[in-house]
Amino acid sequence: MDNQRHSQHILNQLYEYDSFMDSLRNIADVGCGTGQDIAWWATLTTRDDPPVPHNYNCFAVDVDARKLALVPELSNITKINRDFSEPQLFPVEIDLMWAHDSLQYSTNPLETLRVWNEQMNVNGMLVITVPQHSGVEYNRYYSTTHSGCYFHYTPTNLIYMLAVNGFDCNDAYLLKQYNDTWIQMAVYKSEIPPMDPSKTSLADLIDQGLLNPTVVESINRNNFIRQEEILYPWLDRENYFVDYVMPATEVPTEAGLPIDAGVFNEIKKSRKRSVKQATKKVSGVGLEPVGARQPPKKNQDDSE
Repeated sequence: MDNQRHSQHILNQLYEYDSFMDSLRNIADVGCGTGQDIAWWATLTTRDDPPVPHNYNCFAVDVDARKLALVPELSNITKINRDFSEPQLFPVEIDLMWAHDSLQYSTNPLETLRVWNEQMNVNGMLVITVPQHSGVEYNRYYSTTHSGCYFHYTPTNLIYMLAVNGFDCNDAYLLKQYNDTWIQMAVYKSEIPPMDPSKTSLADLIDQGLLNPTVVESINRNNFIRQEEILYPWLDRENYFVDYVMPATEVPTEAGLPIDAGVFNEIKKSRKRSVKQATKKVSGVGLEPVGARQPPKKNQDDSE
């Protein structure tokens, strides 16, 4: 699949966070296909005037040698013809792991997420996009099965799988829109190592502080996560209910959420949200740099 066609909006949103982008050094595209996304990273410049090349150290990983051969031959892209679930793929720790349209092909996704976590810097970011193979698209129910895809993903079970593997799903970014088959999530690697999924409950993840307050409230209320009760920010600096809230659903107020009924992927603002700011202070969420490797560049926007 042509990843660039439906990943460009995420890339454009990340590009607006100057200090975050300046802090990155090592980028990996796991399941890169023909490499349009990793080429974007490899050729990226700053928003300065004049722009300066970021010159990221990039890794393109794909098990399909024919696709990998089509990845552009750039001096800062290293091609790795291996399965992305294998350990020790990279000679350095990764600051940003890009997994767009790839995790669904893993035959052991929990193990794959653990392997990715172990090859990342603490506070490094995993940006992941997976399809939801059943749900509502264009106001009609769909359910599909694709060759090589053995697992079904929903926003709530993806949160569970990521948190079990030590990714911070509290200070995280998630977007699953009504009538859209794609789940999009950006999470930081926490200091908590991956846990044994067979012995880790949702209550254990609450104790570790790895879950968003609205997820915690849903678990405390139901002993499980109800998708229609959770609220997450996205990279556009707004907060969204996940997918949709049915008309008969009571939105939880304990976490400081607005009360509404019958909303379909409408933007909602949480009154309780601990945020990390981007270079320019904004009213919503921001991305924290993965490390203080170089000072952020000043743009004209910073003086506002």
